[in-house]
Amino acid sequence: MTENNAQKTEYVWYLSYGSNMCYERFMHYIRGGSFKKGGACHAPCRDQSEPLRKTGYAIPYDMYYAMDSEKWHGAVSFLDTSEDGSALGVAYLVTREQFDHVVKEENGGGLPANNTGWYGKVLSLGYLDGYEVVTFTNPKTLEPNEPSEDYLGTLARGLRENYPGMTDDQIRDYLEGCKR
Repeated sequence: MTENNAQKTEYVWYLSYGSNMCYERFMHYIRGGSFKKGGACHAPCRDQSEPLRKTGYAIPYDMYYAMDSEKWHGAVSFLDTSEDGSALGVAYLVTREQFDHVVKEENGGGLPANNTGWYGKVLSLGYLDGYEVVTFTNPKTLEPNEPSEDYLGTLARGLRENYPGMTDDQIRDYLEGCKR
């Protein structure tokens, strides 16, 4: 990308706390297709470029599992924004177009309006290196549910990729601690 084009493109940090912490899984949102361990088949983004950077990121809310995803055969991740907490995430420096594409894919193909959809609440969590940090969750705190082993395995893979100092026991304890 030339410097001139970089100046015209708006970047944000997309903060994932669920299955998209796994880079391979996240790239299915950008390039299209299905992840082999679960989840839906996604349409490709018009801009299929890789993130400029990625980094682990501490989230000031608790993560929990809720709903019942047909594609994951169990619950998926949400943030409880009703009170302060702590969760682990992965921030990808992507274009605003790519972020909007992920939000649309997570909400049945359209941007959520009036806090609708499973992930109808877009959150700004400040700035990192001059770029806004954004994520999404449900506008309500939902009834907890159990995630599938495949889903938890994908989250564990994402944590291993991005938090190399965590042991398998620490990862398991973290994921179990997100159950309510």
